[in-house]
Amino acid sequence: MRKYFIIIMLLVSACGLMVSCDQKTTGSVVSSSEGAKDDKDAPYVEGNKNIMRRENEEMQMFIQRYGWQMQRTPSGLYIEILNPGKGELYKEGDPVNLEYRTFLLTGEMIYCSDSLGLKHFIVNRSEGIDALHEAVQMLRPDAKARLVIPSYLAYGVAGDGDRIQALQPIMMEIHLTENQKPSQEKILANPYNY
Repeated sequence: MRKYFIIIMLLVSACGLMVSCDQKTTGSVVSSSEGAKDDKDAPYVEGNKNIMRRENEEMQMFIQRYGWQMQRTPSGLYIEILNPGKGELYKEGDPVNLEYRTFLLTGEMIYCSDSLGLKHFIVNRSEGIDALHEAVQMLRPDAKARLVIPSYLAYGVAGDGDRIQALQPIMMEIHLTENQKPSQEKILANPYNY
C-alpha cells in the first residue's frame, strides 16, 4: 500500500508540474499567483473530499446494517474487538500470523485464509495494507476483531489487481493466532503473502 501511495504522490506532483508548465509566460517569468494555483487545485481537493465522504457514508451504512458497535480511529479505520486476546499488545517489529476473511461491502466474501493460507508479516515493516498494521497494534495474541477499511487504508486507487476494485472499501474479520509466531526469515522469504 505504501508503494501505491508513493506512486500516487508522484503522479499528483507530475500533474502539478504539467499544469504549471502550461501556464502562459511573459519573457522568462511565469505569470501566476498563489491564489490562481489554489483555484486550479480546488476541484481536485474537493473531488478527493467527496470520494472520502462517500466512502465513509457507505461504510457507516454497512456497519449500521449489521448493528455492529465499532470505534473509528483517527485514520478512518473502523474496528470492533471481538476478543481482546492475552499478553502484550503487538508493536512495531513483531512478527504476526493472521487468519482472515475479506469481504466486499456487498457482503460477498472474496478471500479467506482457510483456502489461501495465513498472512505473515512484521508490524510496520512489511508490505501490505496499512489498516492491518494499525489494527494489529491494538490487539494481543489470540485476539479477534472486525475491521471496516476505507480504500486509502486498503488497496487505494489501484485496487488489488484481482477482486478488489479501485477506491473500494472492504471488511475483514481477523484472528491473530498465538501459536507459532512466524520467524522473520519466513516472512522475508515470502513478503507478499499478505
